[in-house]
Amino acid sequence: MVLPITILALTLGICFVAPAHAQNARRARAPLKEKTMRVHSLRVPGQWGADISPDGSSVAVAVLRKVVAPETNNEEAFVDVEIWDFRANKRMAQRTLEHRPASAPVTAEWGQVRYSGDGRVLLVYDGELLSVLQADTLEEITRIDLGLPAWPRDSQVVDLAMPREAAREVAVLLSWGGGRGGAVRLYDLQTGALGRQWEFDHGYPELGARVAWKPDGRKLAVSLLPVVPGVQLPKDEKTLQVMDAESGKILARINTGYLAGPICFTADDKLVTATAESAWALVLGTHKIKIWNATSERLLREIESAPSGVRESLALSADGKRLLGYVGSEKATLNLGASDPTEILEQKFRLWDLPSGRIVTTSPKILPPADKRAQLRLNAKGDFVLVFWNSVDKPVLVYEIE
Repeated sequence: MVLPITILALTLGICFVAPAHAQNARRARAPLKEKTMRVHSLRVPGQWGADISPDGSSVAVAVLRKVVAPETNNEEAFVDVEIWDFRANKRMAQRTLEHRPASAPVTAEWGQVRYSGDGRVLLVYDGELLSVLQADTLEEITRIDLGLPAWPRDSQVVDLAMPREAAREVAVLLSWGGGRGGAVRLYDLQTGALGRQWEFDHGYPELGARVAWKPDGRKLAVSLLPVVPGVQLPKDEKTLQVMDAESGKILARINTGYLAGPICFTADDKLVTATAESAWALVLGTHKIKIWNATSERLLREIESAPSGVRESLALSADGKRLLGYVGSEKATLNLGASDPTEILEQKFRLWDLPSGRIVTTSPKILPPADKRAQLRLNAKGDFVLVFWNSVDKPVLVYEIE
């Protein structure tokens, strides 16, 4: 009689275990719920751009301040950089970089701020000069004149980047405007001298291209926008280029299969790309994050990010494990004459574990609402996300990630 009882017990055990496996499978397929996150909000009047320090202790903010001069009664503009302790909501340091007439044009490119990977150097672009500062004291190391005409302003600075482990040079991505391409320039951070330049003779880098360093500073990559977002990309068009920083040699030109925009370069020679397309064009299947071998040009794997895709911002933690991306919802506007044919419906960011592709967390809706995409930054550890808009009346937000 022992055998039948044992078989009966096993049968009953299977009956009870099977539903549990089914429930686990259903839970695995269910979408992850958004977690509430602690968020710090900085109200910095006139803010235009920001970055978070690698250690996550402070935020640097570029500020446009307008003051009426008592002796002339004319309005004047000052470009400042400020360092904030976002936890205490306290300004710790401030420096005026530029003084100009209030009537001088302020373009979308100015106000870019970048910390070096070791947190010792701070870059601030004021629309005319690139200031290289000591991050703790805001003392000037050098100023770099990029030689761009003040007006008319077709040419512009699209992106700034420094290698995480060897901050000796800054890469500046420029656009010549009007589909005429642009250039990547390397400048010495101590002297401001131009060391190297790569030019590309066609494309629209101002519409979402980015430049990224390999952490050791030996290679860098740039995304090329050969066509305007929304226009069909030719099948044989290269959209990503890898260069050797020392020799200047072009090491790879990759056809990513979509209009690559934001990029990250990992320590183990991988490139992570996302699209520069608008959300309403993502029905064509261009919403995936793609991971490439930077030497062989081979696609290694993809990370789905349905339904809205990842655009505008990508950032990677120092250990290469946490990947940050913007995943807002948008739709096409009916105004054909609008400079930006997209309408922002909802803004969010998402974090992935890059080695596994698993979603770590998705933010709640970012508030307040804005009519342009939020810009994102990630500190070195990957536990603070900075959110800001290139807009003088919007706050600077810092989200704490568990």
